[in-house]
Amino acid sequence: MFRSIGGLTINKLFAVFFGTNGITLLSHFQNLTSLFTLLPSEGINRAVMKHWSDPKASEQSKHKLWQTGFWVTNLIFIAIFCLLFFWRRDYFFSRFVEFYSIGQFLVIFLPAIFLMLMTGLLNSVILSFRDVKGYALVSISGIILLVVVVLWAVSLGNLDQALLSFVMGYGLMFFCSLVYFALNRNKVKLRIGTPDGASLKKISQFVIMAISSIVLGKLLDFMVRDYVIELYGLDRTGLWQSVAKMSSSYLLVFSGTVGVVYYPKMASLIHDEVALRSYVLKVMGFVGFITVICLGIYYFNREFILNLFFAKGFERAAYLVRFQAIGDFFCILSYLLAYLLSARVQTVKYIVAQLFSALIYVTLVYLLMDRFNLEALTLAYLWRYIGFFLILILFNRKFLFK
Repeated sequence: MFRSIGGLTINKLFAVFFGTNGITLLSHFQNLTSLFTLLPSEGINRAVMKHWSDPKASEQSKHKLWQTGFWVTNLIFIAIFCLLFFWRRDYFFSRFVEFYSIGQFLVIFLPAIFLMLMTGLLNSVILSFRDVKGYALVSISGIILLVVVVLWAVSLGNLDQALLSFVMGYGLMFFCSLVYFALNRNKVKLRIGTPDGASLKKISQFVIMAISSIVLGKLLDFMVRDYVIELYGLDRTGLWQSVAKMSSSYLLVFSGTVGVVYYPKMASLIHDEVALRSYVLKVMGFVGFITVICLGIYYFNREFILNLFFAKGFERAAYLVRFQAIGDFFCILSYLLAYLLSARVQTVKYIVAQLFSALIYVTLVYLLMDRFNLEALTLAYLWRYIGFFLILILFNRKFLFK
């Protein structure tokens, strides 16, 4: 809930100070940061969480995996930066440097991203202990710091500074995580040692799945948004992005709960198929019921909610909510099933499901844009996640319906 409130507060600040243009560039900037953070988060951190949650894993193997994860995270960080910077630096960075050079921008951006990556790696250990209270305190402290930093930056009226404050605020969360480990130094001691081959093999399967999430998810989203900006400009794109960011805000509640409770619990039940199946089905039923209620409230109050959480004038985007909200329902259920593939390390099925949903999205955006304009994007989003959900049901049918 705090993650969602923090996200909504930041959206509100950008909407009030910079309007629809600010919302568009904030979405685009957050997408850029996810190109750096998603691979370690969905790959390395999930591998650490799964292995550390396994009651059969030895302390030595846990620490070896964490140490290997640390070095692989740094290697991935350097590789992604080199790829984006030397491949198409203007395409990825130029929209965020109206008042700075790319070099000045990177002096702040890169250290902040590094701290974000280290925060995620540390928090994966906290989550493996299922220390929900400790994780909540770390997260809430970090979110308060983030909102304060962004509030200070947007008040200066410089959009470039405001965007950079977003990663700076997230970077400061690293020190909140350090405090946790300082206070719990008798519980766990992490050291930066040397990587080993066995741990690298365990991590590699999760990294391959995460690469598909980046290429077929975040990178694709970045490219589609850039295309829409070129086609309609920042203002009209901001209407679509306000609806998309509402989805992101309540999906933060979902993803936060999944990360804190659902995935670590699945990992601990991975050797007990009957208990795991029962747990997954119960969670899907409960989440589906709550999601229908919440999305119904949002849909029937969409104009009021958009103005409340953004600014006056954003009610113009209300017509886009219909298909987006239905897509969100299937998105939420889909990711419960996608996490199941991840926990069971079914790499090929995970990648095929991502590819299938991405092809649906790109094809429909291309076919529908001329006829439906911005609504083509929400229609494509809806069918993308219906397709994702159906193929995940197909891949998990033997497990779910045994």
